[in-house]
Amino acid sequence: MARDSHETQGNALASLKLGSTIAARQLKYSLLLAVVLGLVIIAIRGYQDYKWLDGVYHQANQRIISSSVPVATQVLVKRDRELADVLARGMLNNRSIARVTLTNAQDGIFFELKRPAGEISTSHWAEKMFGGLQTITVPVRDPDRTPVSTIGEMIIDLNPQVYVNAYTTRLSWSFLATMVLAATMAMCFAAMSYYVFSRPVIRLGNYIVNSDPTDVSRPLQMPPEHRHDDEVQLLGSVTVGLFGTIRQQLGQLRRARDELQNANVTLEERVKQRTQELNEAMGKLEVLASTDPLTELPNRRAYLGRLEEAISIWRRRDTPVSVILLDIDRFKALNDTYGHQAGDAVLVSLAETLRKTLRTIDLPARMGGEEFAVLLPGEELEGAMIVAERLRKELEASSVDYEGNTLSFTSSFGVSGLPSTQGMAELDPDVAKQFEALRSSERADISGILYSLADRALYDAKTTGRNRCKLADFKTLCELKDLFPSDV
Repeated sequence: MARDSHETQGNALASLKLGSTIAARQLKYSLLLAVVLGLVIIAIRGYQDYKWLDGVYHQANQRIISSSVPVATQVLVKRDRELADVLARGMLNNRSIARVTLTNAQDGIFFELKRPAGEISTSHWAEKMFGGLQTITVPVRDPDRTPVSTIGEMIIDLNPQVYVNAYTTRLSWSFLATMVLAATMAMCFAAMSYYVFSRPVIRLGNYIVNSDPTDVSRPLQMPPEHRHDDEVQLLGSVTVGLFGTIRQQLGQLRRARDELQNANVTLEERVKQRTQELNEAMGKLEVLASTDPLTELPNRRAYLGRLEEAISIWRRRDTPVSVILLDIDRFKALNDTYGHQAGDAVLVSLAETLRKTLRTIDLPARMGGEEFAVLLPGEELEGAMIVAERLRKELEASSVDYEGNTLSFTSSFGVSGLPSTQGMAELDPDVAKQFEALRSSERADISGILYSLADRALYDAKTTGRNRCKLADFKTLCELKDLFPSDV
Protein backbone atom coordinates (compact mmCIF):
# COMPACT_ATOMS: atom_id res chain seq x y z
CA MET A 1 0.00 0.00 0.00
CA ALA A 2 2.93 2.30 0.77
CA ARG A 3 4.33 1.58 -2.67
CA ASP A 4 1.01 2.49 -4.32
CA SER A 5 1.03 5.83 -2.51
CA HIS A 6 4.61 6.43 -3.60
CA GLU A 7 3.78 5.59 -7.23
CA THR A 8 0.85 8.03 -7.15
CA GLN A 9 3.14 10.75 -5.84
CA GLY A 10 5.74 10.00 -8.52
CA ASN A 11 3.12 10.19 -11.28
CA ALA A 12 1.92 13.55 -9.92
CA LEU A 13 5.47 14.92 -9.96
CA ALA A 14 6.06 13.62 -13.48
CA SER A 15 2.94 15.45 -14.69
CA LEU A 16 4.25 18.83 -13.54
CA LYS A 17 5.23 21.28 -16.31
CA LEU A 18 7.96 23.51 -15.03
CA GLY A 19 8.83 26.85 -16.58
CA SER A 20 5.58 28.79 -16.63
CA THR A 21 5.57 29.24 -12.86
CA ILE A 22 9.13 30.55 -12.78
CA ALA A 23 8.46 32.89 -15.69
CA ALA A 24 5.30 34.14 -14.00
CA ARG A 25 7.19 34.69 -10.75
CA GLN A 26 9.98 36.54 -12.51
CA LEU A 27 7.47 38.73 -14.28
CA LYS A 28 5.51 39.31 -11.07
CA TYR A 29 8.50 40.36 -9.01
CA SER A 30 9.93 42.40 -11.88
CA LEU A 31 6.62 44.22 -12.14
CA LEU A 32 6.51 44.64 -8.36
CA LEU A 33 9.99 46.13 -8.30
CA ALA A 34 9.17 48.34 -11.28
CA VAL A 35 5.98 49.54 -9.60
CA VAL A 36 7.84 50.33 -6.37
CA LEU A 37 10.52 52.25 -8.24
CA GLY A 38 7.84 53.95 -10.33
CA LEU A 39 5.97 55.00 -7.19
CA VAL A 40 9.18 56.39 -5.73
CA ILE A 41 9.79 58.36 -8.93
CA ILE A 42 6.18 59.56 -8.95
CA ALA A 43 6.46 60.59 -5.31
CA ILE A 44 9.63 62.59 -5.99
CA ARG A 45 8.16 64.12 -9.13
CA GLY A 46 4.89 64.84 -7.35
CA TYR A 47 6.75 66.55 -4.51
CA GLN A 48 8.72 68.68 -6.96
CA ASP A 49 5.57 69.59 -8.92
CA TYR A 50 3.77 70.48 -5.71
CA LYS A 51 6.58 72.75 -4.53
CA TRP A 52 6.72 74.42 -7.95
CA LEU A 53 2.96 74.97 -8.14
CA ASP A 54 2.92 76.13 -4.53
CA GLY A 55 5.51 78.78 -5.38
CA VAL A 56 3.61 79.83 -8.51
CA TYR A 57 0.35 79.99 -6.52
CA HIS A 58 1.74 82.18 -3.74
CA GLN A 59 3.75 84.39 -6.12
CA ALA A 60 0.69 84.98 -8.33
CA ASN A 61 -1.47 85.83 -5.32
CA GLN A 62 1.18 88.13 -3.87
CA ARG A 63 1.67 89.85 -7.23
CA ILE A 64 -2.00 90.56 -7.82
CA ILE A 65 -2.54 91.67 -4.22
CA SER A 66 0.46 94.00 -4.34
CA SER A 67 -0.66 95.49 -7.65
CA SER A 68 -4.22 95.95 -6.40
CA VAL A 69 -3.39 97.86 -3.19
CA PRO A 70 -2.80 101.27 -4.93
CA VAL A 71 -6.10 100.91 -6.79
CA ALA A 72 -7.87 99.97 -3.56
CA THR A 73 -6.43 103.14 -2.00
CA GLN A 74 -7.92 105.28 -4.79
CA VAL A 75 -11.25 103.46 -4.44
CA LEU A 76 -11.53 104.16 -0.71
CA VAL A 77 -10.18 107.73 -0.94
CA LYS A 78 -12.57 108.69 -3.75
CA ARG A 79 -15.35 106.28 -2.64
CA ASP A 80 -15.59 105.23 -6.28
CA ARG A 81 -17.75 102.09 -6.55
CA GLU A 82 -17.30 101.78 -10.32
CA LEU A 83 -13.55 101.66 -9.86
CA ALA A 84 -14.07 99.16 -7.02
CA ASP A 85 -16.09 96.95 -9.37
CA VAL A 86 -13.35 97.11 -12.03
CA LEU A 87 -10.72 96.28 -9.38
CA ALA A 88 -12.69 93.32 -7.98
CA ARG A 89 -13.48 91.87 -11.40
CA GLY A 90 -9.87 92.20 -12.44
CA MET A 91 -8.76 90.38 -9.30
CA LEU A 92 -11.38 87.65 -9.83
CA ASN A 93 -9.77 86.92 -13.19
CA ASN A 94 -7.23 85.15 -11.02
CA ARG A 95 -9.00 81.79 -10.56
CA SER A 96 -7.58 81.33 -7.07
CA ILE A 97 -9.43 84.37 -5.69
CA ALA A 98 -12.97 83.60 -4.56
CA ARG A 99 -14.08 86.93 -3.07
CA VAL A 100 -12.86 90.52 -2.77
CA THR A 101 -14.17 92.82 -0.03
CA LEU A 102 -13.31 96.49 0.58
CA THR A 103 -14.15 97.98 3.98
CA ASN A 104 -13.77 101.40 5.56
CA ALA A 105 -14.63 102.96 8.86
CA GLN A 106 -17.70 104.84 7.54
CA ASP A 107 -19.51 102.10 5.61
CA GLY A 108 -18.16 98.90 7.12
CA ILE A 109 -18.27 96.84 3.93
CA PHE A 110 -17.87 99.43 1.17
CA PHE A 111 -17.84 96.97 -1.73
CA GLU A 112 -17.89 93.18 -2.07
CA LEU A 113 -17.78 90.88 -5.08
CA LYS A 114 -17.53 87.09 -5.02
CA ARG A 115 -17.73 84.29 -7.51
CA PRO A 116 -21.14 82.72 -8.20
CA ALA A 117 -21.81 79.60 -6.14
CA GLY A 118 -20.53 76.48 -7.85
CA GLU A 119 -18.29 78.26 -10.38
CA ILE A 120 -15.24 76.73 -8.74
CA SER A 121 -16.04 73.69 -6.63
CA THR A 122 -14.22 73.23 -3.36
CA SER A 123 -12.91 69.73 -2.64
CA HIS A 124 -11.46 68.28 0.51
CA TRP A 125 -7.96 68.66 -0.94
CA ALA A 126 -8.45 72.41 -1.43
CA GLU A 127 -8.70 72.69 2.34
CA LYS A 128 -5.39 70.85 2.81
CA MET A 129 -3.09 71.77 -0.09
CA PHE A 130 -1.37 75.04 -1.00
CA GLY A 131 -2.16 76.51 2.39
CA GLY A 132 -5.88 75.64 2.19
CA LEU A 133 -8.75 78.09 2.08
CA GLN A 134 -7.35 81.42 3.28
CA THR A 135 -8.62 84.88 4.05
CA ILE A 136 -6.00 87.61 3.66
CA THR A 137 -6.61 91.04 5.13
CA VAL A 138 -4.53 93.85 3.62
CA PRO A 139 -4.65 97.28 5.31
CA VAL A 140 -5.22 100.19 2.90
CA ARG A 141 -3.34 103.36 3.84
CA ASP A 142 -3.65 106.88 2.40
CA PRO A 143 -0.11 108.04 1.51
CA ASP A 144 -1.30 111.64 1.10
CA ARG A 145 -2.22 111.98 4.74
CA THR A 146 0.35 113.05 7.28
CA PRO A 147 1.00 110.95 9.15
CA VAL A 148 0.08 107.99 6.93
CA SER A 149 -3.04 106.34 8.37
CA THR A 150 -5.13 103.28 7.58
CA ILE A 151 -8.38 104.17 5.85
CA GLY A 152 -9.75 100.67 5.35
CA GLU A 153 -9.00 97.06 4.51
CA MET A 154 -9.01 94.85 1.45
CA ILE A 155 -10.13 91.32 2.39
CA ILE A 156 -9.37 88.57 -0.11
CA ASP A 157 -10.65 84.96 0.12
CA LEU A 158 -8.32 82.47 -1.59
CA ASN A 159 -9.39 79.08 -2.95
CA PRO A 160 -6.56 76.94 -4.42
CA GLN A 161 -8.94 74.47 -6.15
CA VAL A 162 -7.68 75.40 -9.65
CA TYR A 163 -4.11 74.63 -8.60
CA VAL A 164 -5.29 71.43 -6.92
CA ASN A 165 -6.91 70.36 -10.20
CA ALA A 166 -3.76 71.23 -12.13
CA TYR A 167 -1.63 69.31 -9.68
CA THR A 168 -3.83 66.19 -9.75
CA THR A 169 -3.88 66.27 -13.57
CA ARG A 170 -0.08 66.48 -13.75
CA LEU A 171 0.21 63.74 -11.14
CA SER A 172 -2.23 61.48 -13.03
CA TRP A 173 -0.38 61.81 -16.34
CA SER A 174 2.93 61.36 -14.58
CA PHE A 175 1.60 58.23 -12.88
CA LEU A 176 0.29 56.78 -16.16
CA ALA A 177 3.47 57.46 -18.12
CA THR A 178 5.75 56.18 -15.35
CA MET A 179 3.72 52.99 -14.82
CA VAL A 180 3.66 52.21 -18.56
CA LEU A 181 7.41 52.70 -18.79
CA ALA A 182 8.00 50.66 -15.64
CA ALA A 183 5.81 47.80 -16.90
CA THR A 184 7.60 47.75 -20.26
CA MET A 185 11.03 47.66 -18.63
CA ALA A 186 9.89 44.97 -16.18
CA MET A 187 8.67 42.69 -18.98
CA CYS A 188 11.89 43.16 -20.93
CA PHE A 189 14.00 42.38 -17.87
CA ALA A 190 11.85 39.34 -17.00
CA ALA A 191 12.20 37.95 -20.54
CA MET A 192 15.98 38.45 -20.57
CA SER A 193 16.50 36.91 -17.11
CA TYR A 194 14.30 33.96 -18.04
CA TYR A 195 16.25 32.98 -21.14
CA VAL A 196 19.68 33.73 -19.66
CA PHE A 197 19.34 32.40 -16.12
CA SER A 198 16.11 30.52 -15.54
CA ARG A 199 15.80 28.30 -18.60
CA PRO A 200 18.82 26.06 -17.79
CA VAL A 201 17.55 25.65 -14.23
CA ILE A 202 14.09 24.74 -15.54
CA ARG A 203 15.52 22.00 -17.76
CA LEU A 204 17.40 20.55 -14.81
CA GLY A 205 14.23 20.85 -12.73
CA ASN A 206 12.26 18.90 -15.33
CA TYR A 207 14.90 16.18 -15.18
CA ILE A 208 14.66 16.03 -11.38
CA VAL A 209 10.86 15.93 -11.40
CA ASN A 210 10.61 13.24 -14.07
CA SER A 211 13.31 11.04 -12.51
CA ASP A 212 12.19 8.57 -9.86
CA PRO A 213 15.11 7.56 -7.64
CA THR A 214 12.86 5.16 -5.74
CA ASP A 215 12.11 3.00 -8.79
CA VAL A 216 14.90 0.43 -8.67
CA SER A 217 13.53 -1.35 -11.75
CA ARG A 218 14.86 1.37 -14.04
CA PRO A 219 18.39 2.81 -14.27
CA LEU A 220 18.89 6.48 -13.48
CA GLN A 221 19.01 8.77 -16.50
CA MET A 222 21.78 11.31 -16.87
CA PRO A 223 20.87 14.99 -16.51
CA PRO A 224 20.73 17.24 -19.61
CA GLU A 225 23.97 18.82 -20.73
CA HIS A 226 24.45 22.56 -20.44
CA ARG A 227 27.40 23.57 -22.54
CA HIS A 228 27.69 27.12 -21.24
CA ASP A 229 26.41 26.58 -17.70
CA ASP A 230 29.08 24.71 -15.75
CA GLU A 231 27.39 25.36 -12.38
CA VAL A 232 24.11 23.81 -13.58
CA GLN A 233 26.05 20.83 -15.01
CA LEU A 234 27.74 20.36 -11.62
CA LEU A 235 24.36 20.52 -9.91
CA GLY A 236 23.06 17.78 -12.23
CA SER A 237 26.01 15.50 -11.34
CA VAL A 238 25.41 16.09 -7.65
CA THR A 239 21.74 15.26 -8.18
CA VAL A 240 22.58 11.86 -9.72
CA GLY A 241 24.75 11.01 -6.70
CA LEU A 242 22.01 12.13 -4.37
CA PHE A 243 19.47 9.94 -6.14
CA GLY A 244 21.72 6.92 -5.57
CA THR A 245 21.96 7.68 -1.88
CA ILE A 246 18.21 8.07 -1.72
CA ARG A 247 17.72 4.57 -3.14
CA GLN A 248 19.99 3.10 -0.48
CA GLN A 249 18.31 4.87 2.43
CA LEU A 250 14.71 4.60 1.26
CA GLY A 251 14.07 1.22 2.85
CA GLN A 252 15.28 2.38 6.24
CA LEU A 253 13.27 5.60 5.99
CA ARG A 254 10.08 3.72 5.18
CA ARG A 255 10.46 1.47 8.21
CA ALA A 256 11.23 4.43 10.44
CA ARG A 257 8.23 6.31 9.02
CA ASP A 258 5.85 3.44 9.80
CA GLU A 259 7.14 3.17 13.37
CA LEU A 260 6.87 6.94 13.85
CA GLN A 261 3.30 7.03 12.50
CA ASN A 262 2.25 4.31 14.95
CA ALA A 263 3.90 6.22 17.80
CA ASN A 264 2.26 9.46 16.71
CA VAL A 265 -1.21 7.89 16.70
CA THR A 266 -0.74 6.68 20.27
CA LEU A 267 0.74 9.99 21.39
CA GLU A 268 -2.06 12.01 19.77
CA GLU A 269 -4.69 9.96 21.57
CA ARG A 270 -2.94 10.48 24.91
CA VAL A 271 -2.48 14.20 24.29
CA LYS A 272 -6.14 14.57 23.29
CA GLN A 273 -7.27 12.81 26.45
CA ARG A 274 -4.99 14.88 28.72
CA THR A 275 -6.05 18.11 26.97
CA GLN A 276 -9.72 17.29 27.54
CA GLU A 277 -9.07 16.57 31.21
CA LEU A 278 -7.11 19.80 31.57
CA ASN A 279 -9.89 21.86 29.92
CA GLU A 280 -12.48 20.35 32.22
CA ALA A 281 -10.31 21.10 35.25
CA MET A 282 -9.71 24.67 34.08
CA GLY A 283 -13.45 25.16 33.58
CA LYS A 284 -14.21 23.93 37.10
CA LEU A 285 -11.45 26.11 38.51
CA GLU A 286 -12.81 29.17 36.69
CA VAL A 287 -16.29 28.54 38.14
CA LEU A 288 -14.86 28.11 41.65
CA ALA A 289 -12.78 31.27 41.31
CA SER A 290 -15.80 33.40 40.34
CA THR A 291 -18.54 31.89 42.58
CA ASP A 292 -19.29 32.28 46.27
CA PRO A 293 -19.36 28.70 47.69
CA LEU A 294 -22.13 29.36 50.25
CA THR A 295 -24.75 31.28 48.24
CA GLU A 296 -23.62 30.12 44.77
CA LEU A 297 -23.83 33.74 43.66
CA PRO A 298 -21.01 35.41 41.73
CA ASN A 299 -18.30 36.73 44.05
CA ARG A 300 -16.63 40.14 44.19
CA ARG A 301 -14.14 39.24 41.42
CA ALA A 302 -16.86 38.25 38.93
CA TYR A 303 -19.02 41.25 39.90
CA LEU A 304 -16.23 43.79 39.39
CA GLY A 305 -15.40 42.25 36.01
CA ARG A 306 -18.99 42.66 34.80
CA LEU A 307 -19.13 46.17 36.27
CA GLU A 308 -16.07 47.23 34.25
CA GLU A 309 -17.73 45.88 31.08
CA ALA A 310 -20.92 47.85 31.85
CA ILE A 311 -18.86 51.01 32.46
CA SER A 312 -17.17 50.58 29.06
CA ILE A 313 -20.58 50.22 27.38
CA TRP A 314 -21.76 53.38 29.19
CA ARG A 315 -18.74 55.24 27.83
CA ARG A 316 -19.19 54.08 24.23
CA ARG A 317 -22.95 53.72 23.79
CA ASP A 318 -24.44 55.96 26.52
CA THR A 319 -26.19 52.91 28.04
CA PRO A 320 -27.01 53.57 31.71
CA VAL A 321 -25.96 51.20 34.49
CA SER A 322 -27.01 51.19 38.15
CA VAL A 323 -25.54 49.60 41.27
CA ILE A 324 -27.39 48.46 44.39
CA LEU A 325 -25.45 47.76 47.60
CA LEU A 326 -27.40 45.98 50.38
CA ASP A 327 -26.51 44.84 53.85
CA ILE A 328 -28.51 42.68 56.30
CA ASP A 329 -29.62 44.71 59.31
CA ARG A 330 -28.28 43.58 62.73
CA PHE A 331 -26.71 40.48 61.22
CA LYS A 332 -24.14 40.20 64.01
CA ALA A 333 -26.91 40.05 66.61
CA LEU A 334 -28.62 37.29 64.61
CA ASN A 335 -25.36 35.30 64.52
CA ASP A 336 -24.75 35.83 68.23
CA THR A 337 -28.32 34.75 69.10
CA TYR A 338 -28.89 31.77 66.81
CA GLY A 339 -25.36 30.85 65.70
CA HIS A 340 -23.38 31.21 62.50
CA GLN A 341 -25.18 28.33 60.79
CA ALA A 342 -28.44 30.23 61.19
CA GLY A 343 -26.70 33.26 59.69
CA ASP A 344 -25.58 31.11 56.76
CA ALA A 345 -29.19 29.98 56.22
CA VAL A 346 -30.29 33.64 56.12
CA LEU A 347 -27.57 34.42 53.56
CA VAL A 348 -28.69 31.50 51.37
CA SER A 349 -32.32 32.63 51.61
CA LEU A 350 -31.38 36.21 50.67
CA ALA A 351 -29.44 34.94 47.64
CA GLU A 352 -32.43 32.86 46.51
CA THR A 353 -34.71 35.89 46.83
CA LEU A 354 -32.33 37.94 44.70
CA ARG A 355 -32.28 35.28 42.00
CA LYS A 356 -36.08 35.01 41.89
CA THR A 357 -36.77 38.75 41.98
CA LEU A 358 -34.20 40.12 39.55
CA ARG A 359 -34.10 39.94 35.75
CA THR A 360 -31.90 37.43 33.97
CA ILE A 361 -29.59 40.22 32.77
CA ASP A 362 -29.11 41.58 36.31
CA LEU A 363 -26.14 40.31 38.31
CA PRO A 364 -26.48 39.73 42.06
CA ALA A 365 -23.22 39.02 43.89
CA ARG A 366 -21.97 38.44 47.41
CA MET A 367 -19.28 41.00 48.16
CA GLY A 368 -18.31 39.54 51.53
CA GLY A 369 -19.94 38.77 54.90
CA GLU A 370 -23.55 40.00 54.88
CA GLU A 371 -22.92 42.54 52.13
CA PHE A 372 -24.39 41.96 48.67
CA ALA A 373 -24.43 43.96 45.44
CA VAL A 374 -26.66 44.00 42.38
CA LEU A 375 -25.59 45.22 38.93
CA LEU A 376 -28.46 46.56 36.78
CA PRO A 377 -27.32 47.01 33.15
CA GLY A 378 -29.41 49.45 31.12
CA GLU A 379 -31.27 50.77 34.19
CA GLU A 380 -31.58 54.46 35.06
CA LEU A 381 -31.37 55.63 38.68
CA GLU A 382 -35.14 55.95 39.00
CA GLY A 383 -35.66 52.35 37.87
CA ALA A 384 -32.86 51.17 40.18
CA MET A 385 -34.66 52.71 43.18
CA ILE A 386 -37.84 50.86 42.16
CA VAL A 387 -35.90 47.56 41.98
CA ALA A 388 -34.25 48.24 45.35
CA GLU A 389 -37.62 48.97 46.99
CA ARG A 390 -39.07 45.77 45.52
CA LEU A 391 -36.13 43.77 46.89
CA ARG A 392 -36.50 45.44 50.28
CA LYS A 393 -40.16 44.43 50.51
CA GLU A 394 -39.44 40.87 49.35
CA LEU A 395 -36.73 40.44 51.99
CA GLU A 396 -38.89 42.04 54.69
CA ALA A 397 -41.71 39.59 53.92
CA SER A 398 -39.43 36.53 53.78
CA SER A 399 -38.42 34.33 56.68
CA VAL A 400 -36.13 31.36 57.34
CA ASP A 401 -37.11 28.28 59.39
CA TYR A 402 -34.09 27.07 61.33
CA GLU A 403 -34.22 24.45 64.12
CA GLY A 404 -37.77 25.35 65.11
CA ASN A 405 -37.17 29.11 64.93
CA THR A 406 -38.62 31.46 62.33
CA LEU A 407 -35.94 33.99 61.47
CA SER A 408 -37.07 37.27 59.93
CA PHE A 409 -34.68 39.89 58.75
CA THR A 410 -34.52 43.20 56.89
CA SER A 411 -31.88 44.88 54.75
CA SER A 412 -30.77 48.41 54.00
CA PHE A 413 -30.01 49.54 50.47
CA GLY A 414 -27.74 52.13 48.84
CA VAL A 415 -28.20 52.96 45.15
CA SER A 416 -25.82 54.67 42.74
CA GLY A 417 -25.17 54.48 39.03
CA LEU A 418 -24.16 56.07 35.76
CA PRO A 419 -27.15 57.69 34.03
CA SER A 420 -27.49 58.15 30.30
CA THR A 421 -27.47 61.60 28.73
CA GLN A 422 -31.25 61.64 28.98
CA GLY A 423 -31.06 60.67 32.65
CA MET A 424 -28.43 63.35 33.34
CA ALA A 425 -30.88 65.99 32.10
CA GLU A 426 -32.96 65.34 35.22
CA LEU A 427 -29.99 65.88 37.56
CA ASP A 428 -28.42 69.05 38.89
CA PRO A 429 -26.33 70.69 36.10
CA ASP A 430 -23.18 70.58 38.24
CA VAL A 431 -23.70 66.86 38.89
CA ALA A 432 -24.27 66.26 35.17
CA LYS A 433 -20.97 68.03 34.41
CA GLN A 434 -19.18 65.72 36.87
CA PHE A 435 -20.61 62.67 35.08
CA GLU A 436 -19.56 64.03 31.67
CA ALA A 437 -16.06 64.60 33.06
CA LEU A 438 -16.00 60.99 34.27
CA ARG A 439 -17.07 59.74 30.83
CA SER A 440 -14.26 61.61 29.07
CA SER A 441 -11.56 60.67 31.59
CA GLU A 442 -9.56 57.50 30.99
CA ARG A 443 -7.94 57.46 34.43
CA ALA A 444 -10.89 57.85 36.81
CA ASP A 445 -11.67 54.83 39.03
CA ILE A 446 -15.36 54.81 38.10
CA SER A 447 -16.10 51.43 39.71
CA GLY A 448 -14.55 52.67 42.96
CA ILE A 449 -16.57 55.89 42.73
CA LEU A 450 -19.85 53.99 42.24
CA TYR A 451 -19.05 51.69 45.16
CA SER A 452 -18.16 54.62 47.45
CA LEU A 453 -21.36 56.50 46.57
CA ALA A 454 -23.52 53.41 47.11
CA ASP A 455 -21.69 52.63 50.36
CA ARG A 456 -22.35 56.15 51.66
CA ALA A 457 -26.02 55.84 50.74
CA LEU A 458 -26.13 52.45 52.49
CA TYR A 459 -24.58 54.00 55.58
CA ASP A 460 -27.21 56.76 55.52
CA ALA A 461 -29.95 54.11 55.28
CA LYS A 462 -28.45 52.34 58.31
CA THR A 463 -28.12 55.49 60.41
CA THR A 464 -31.63 56.77 59.59
CA GLY A 465 -33.49 53.69 60.79
CA ARG A 466 -32.49 50.69 58.60
CA ASN A 467 -34.82 48.70 56.32
CA ARG A 468 -34.93 51.46 53.73
CA CYS A 469 -33.48 52.47 50.37
CA LYS A 470 -31.31 55.51 49.86
CA LEU A 471 -30.17 57.07 46.57
CA ALA A 472 -26.58 58.27 46.51
CA ASP A 473 -25.96 61.98 46.96
CA PHE A 474 -24.19 62.72 43.68
CA LYS A 475 -23.31 66.22 44.87
CA THR A 476 -20.54 64.54 46.89
CA LEU A 477 -18.84 63.32 43.69
CA CYS A 478 -16.25 66.06 43.93
CA GLU A 479 -15.35 64.92 47.47
CA LEU A 480 -13.91 61.63 46.18
CA LYS A 481 -10.55 63.24 45.40
CA ASP A 482 -8.56 60.05 45.86
CA LEU A 483 -10.55 58.34 43.06
CA PHE A 484 -10.49 61.28 40.63
CA PRO A 485 -7.48 61.95 38.38
CA SER A 486 -6.13 65.48 38.45
CA ASP A 487 -7.63 66.37 35.04
CA VAL A 488 -11.31 65.68 36.01
